[in-house]
Amino acid sequence: MLVAATERAQERVRMGSSSMIVCRRSAALILAFGLFTACASEVVRHPVTLRSDASAERPRIELAQTVTVESSSGFTRELAGGSVWGFHGSIPQGSVYKRVGGIFTIEGAHFHEAFLVISGNRLVGFYLPVERAFSPSEPITLILK
Repeated sequence: MLVAATERAQERVRMGSSSMIVCRRSAALILAFGLFTACASEVVRHPVTLRSDASAERPRIELAQTVTVESSSGFTRELAGGSVWGFHGSIPQGSVYKRVGGIFTIEGAHFHEAFLVISGNRLVGFYLPVERAFSPSEPITLILK
């Protein structure tokens, strides 16, 4: 009987030590996942003033094809072919166009509503209406209908 009790005690010690290893590994994985998900880059923003003339014509543009764009945080988004954008005003970097019938967002550490900023026929970045800021992107030529 003493031998059986000793064996059970040794088994508990082995189980406890193996449970502790599993517990430590689980904690390490949870910590690593938390650090990984908390490391999203913030979207670069520069304060700007949107100029809008209420009496001006509000032209619309339509994208002829889908284009993948990258925000300053490194996340990519698609601008859908056939999507329509209405003129919303201008900032020093270009003309600002808001999505008609929908909302477009860019992602960084947070999601931001974003309007296109176009100079000539090139997308040069995004106007963030909530932040009243410009966020640059790598310029991309847009093909419009």
